[in-house]
Amino acid sequence: MIVAGGRSRRLGRDKPLVEIGGRTVLSRILEATAHIADILLAVREVPPFQVALQGEGWERREENAGRPPGSVALRNPKGRALVVVPDPVPDLGPLAGLASGLGAAHGAICVLLAGDLPFVTPDLVDRLSRELASDAELDAVVPRARGRAQPLCAVYRREVGRLATRLVARAAESGGSSPSMMSFLERLRVRYVTAEDLAGTGDIETMVRGVDSRADLDWAVRRASRPGAFRLEPDTP
Repeated sequence: MIVAGGRSRRLGRDKPLVEIGGRTVLSRILEATAHIADILLAVREVPPFQVALQGEGWERREENAGRPPGSVALRNPKGRALVVVPDPVPDLGPLAGLASGLGAAHGAICVLLAGDLPFVTPDLVDRLSRELASDAELDAVVPRARGRAQPLCAVYRREVGRLATRLVARAAESGGSSPSMMSFLERLRVRYVTAEDLAGTGDIETMVRGVDSRADLDWAVRRASRPGAFRLEPDTP
């Protein structure tokens, strides 16, 4: 699942569609998860993402049976499936995107990535997934990096989607704000993993850094210009 439902107020444009090193952030995330057959992209507005994906060779499929209203199903030339899903209630934050994605998911274990992570790696995705698969008592596995937990670069069991959906619906009915991802994690059985636990997957500080502002974008462009940048060698001072 890729969540991209924000308004991108600080950057001024859809963060997943920003180009870094000649490719969109969304394209890089899709590459990092290329070994996963089914992708759910939760967004505020479907059309811009549909247009961008079709421009990269994804073709629309008409079989939308069982999909959330307003969603669009796509497939790339290699047969990979992607569904663009609108947030059930706009502007309720990433928990609404998680609720959308888990509600439409088929797999028992779901990878959740923010849509602005240009340097996430397949190794990180696999390591987190294996951690969750190895312990049936857990609801989620979440990295700790940049001084805090990273719930938008984590893995969840599909079943927690029911709780996310209830919380989002309750917030929508009351007119209040949606619970934060951090408060959502407090309700789950979570294993937090550190850079030491994730050794060999790449520089975790880089992988979880999103392109949220112009300064972040400038950093990402500089990073991408380095030889071997997407092998994610650790930053040096």
